[in-house]
Amino acid sequence: MIGGREDWFPTPIWGFDHPDPGALNAELLQRILAERDADPKGITDRSTVLGWHSKDDLHRRNGFEPLGTFLRAGIEEAVAFLKWDRGQVDPILSNCWANVNGRGASNVVHTHPHCFLSGVYYVQANPGCGHVFFLDPRPAAPMIAPPASAYTPWTFHQVRYEPRPGRMLVFPSWLQHGVEPNQSDADRICISFNVGIKWLAK
Repeated sequence: MIGGREDWFPTPIWGFDHPDPGALNAELLQRILAERDADPKGITDRSTVLGWHSKDDLHRRNGFEPLGTFLRAGIEEAVAFLKWDRGQVDPILSNCWANVNGRGASNVVHTHPHCFLSGVYYVQANPGCGHVFFLDPRPAAPMIAPPASAYTPWTFHQVRYEPRPGRMLVFPSWLQHGVEPNQSDADRICISFNVGIKWLAK
């Protein structure tokens, strides 16, 4: 193109709000806390700092089916937008786990390897519990950026989202992200997940 502009390599982040999360989150909270009581150590070699990370098979557990329905609906919308060839692949929930972050707990910057999409659903989130943030996927861009007069998708290099109960975010698994320290006195509780693909027979 000459005399115009083309924008390439966009990075989408989807947000979905559950229409009535009260009963769902109450049930999830009870099950997550029971899981933590049964396995207080949890998984310790992940991105969580000072928090608790459950085993990653919650999507196969009894009582998590209503959440799975909501997660899959959001995943389907993302997959449709990305134009996945549904004649060749189907999206699948490959793993799903809970994080409980008390005061001071956070998640270091990380990605989710060996999957295609990832996401988070908020069960309990109070003001000050720590935003999730996503970094510009172009590693050198922040190093050479001059001062900007306005923040736009072309000038900022980090985007932050405030956690809200019943809200789900879906994003590419390769996108670097982290979670700020919880500055509230209540636990920040969420369920994270990864999306893989099932190859269909031709």
